[in-house]
Amino acid sequence: MRIQLEVLGGPLDGYIFQFNKRVQIGREGDVALGVDRFVSRHHAVLEPTAGGVILEDTGSTNGTFVDGERLHGSTTLRNGQEFIVGKTWLAITWS
Repeated sequence: MRIQLEVLGGPLDGYIFQFNKRVQIGREGDVALGVDRFVSRHHAVLEPTAGGVILEDTGSTNGTFVDGERLHGSTTLRNGQEFIVGKTWLAITWS
């Protein structure tokens, strides 16, 4: 599975991350959003599975939001779904 994570809004607007394995989102890590001061050092994890991509908030201070709701734990994302980490708006697609 080839996964693309596009920044739709926030300090890295227009930037695209590509990966095919489990990644850490945060100020540090595989998907480094360090310029967004509302992102925790280890904010969330994206993990590809046979059924899609799982998004898990890893105890962030400012939250991860999917469909306008704060994520507690994890959820399986749909292809093309958008979510917010800190003040960064992201869209995930895969093929």
